[in-house]
Amino acid sequence: MKNELKLESIKRELEQLRRVKIDNLINVSNAEWYSLFKDEIRNSIAIEGVFANRTDLIDVLENNKRTDKHKAASILGYFESASAMYEYAVNQYKEKEFSLRMSDIKQIHTLLMRYEKEMGFYIGDLGELRKTRAEVAQSTFTPISEFYVRPAMELFIKWIHYHLSKNIYNPIELAAMSHVWFESIHPFRDGNGRVGRILLSYILIGCGLINIAIKGISKKDRNHYYDALEQADNAFEDIHRKMEQGEKFDVAGVDQLIKLKVFDEIKTIILDRLNDSVGRLKEIDIHNINKEAELSLSELARIYNYSSDYLRNLINRGKLKGRKKGKTWYVRVRDMAAYAEEAGNGA
Repeated sequence: MKNELKLESIKRELEQLRRVKIDNLINVSNAEWYSLFKDEIRNSIAIEGVFANRTDLIDVLENNKRTDKHKAASILGYFESASAMYEYAVNQYKEKEFSLRMSDIKQIHTLLMRYEKEMGFYIGDLGELRKTRAEVAQSTFTPISEFYVRPAMELFIKWIHYHLSKNIYNPIELAAMSHVWFESIHPFRDGNGRVGRILLSYILIGCGLINIAIKGISKKDRNHYYDALEQADNAFEDIHRKMEQGEKFDVAGVDQLIKLKVFDEIKTIILDRLNDSVGRLKEIDIHNINKEAELSLSELARIYNYSSDYLRNLINRGKLKGRKKGKTWYVRVRDMAAYAEEAGNGA
C-alpha cells in the first residue's frame, strides 16, 4: 500500500510538471532531463564495467572530443538508442498507442551496439537474437538455450502486450517483472544489460512515467542491483527449463508461476530511482515555464518562493489575477511573472 501511494504521488507530480513545461519533459532541450539522462548513461554503462565521469560524457556528447574508443562507443550507443526509443515511447503514450514489438527490442540493440560494431568491440549481428550459448558473469542463473530464445522472446512480448491492455499490474510491477524476465532470457550475444535497462525505462515512459538511472557506479550499488535480479529470476528460470523440455506456455501459465513478493527488491529500486528522477525534473528553470499555463497557488509558491497565503492575499487585493476552480485558486504564469517583475524579484 505504501508503494502504491508513492506511485500515485509520483504520477501527480509528473502531471504537474507536464503542465508547467513548454516542451516535453523527455527532451534534451530540457536541461533538467538532459542532466538526468547523462547520469542514466553513466550509471548504466558502469554496471557493465565501462566507467565514465561527467567530463567524459560532455566531451563525447557535446564537444566531439576524442576519448577512450570503447568508452566513447558505449556512451554514443546508449545516447542514440535510449533517446530515440524514449521519444518514441512519449509519442505512443500521447496517442494512447503504447505497445511493445520484437522490432522495437531489436532496434534498441541495433542503435546501442552500432558504434561498438564499427570499432570492432562487438562481433555479433546488430539486432539479431543470439544463436550460441550465453553465460552471465557474477550470476547464478542460466539463460535459456539458444534454440529457445525466439519462442521465449515471443512469449515475453505476448505477455507484456496482454498486461499493457489489461492493467492487472501497475507500471512499476510490469517494468520490474519484464526487466527480470528479459535479463533471464539474455536474447542477444552482448549488450543485454543495457538493452534491458533501456527497455525498462521505455516501458515506464510508455505508461506515462519517466526514465530512471539505476545506480551502478559503486560496487555496493551494482551488487544491490544484481542481488535484486537474482532474488526474482527463479520463476522465469523454471519456465525456461520447462520450455527446453518441450512444455508450452501461454500468458495465464506464466502468471500462475509468478509470485509478486520476489520482485519486492527490484520494485523498490525502480520506485526509488523514479522518485529521484522526478526530483531532478522539479528543479525548474523559470524561463522555460509555459507562460500560458494556469498553476495552483501552491505550485506557484514553490516556483517563485512566495507563500500561498501571500499570493491569496494579492488576489483578494486585486494585485494578481486569479481564477477559482472548486476550492483551489489558479493563476496564469504570465500574470505571476508580470507581478514578480514589477515587485523587483525577477521572473
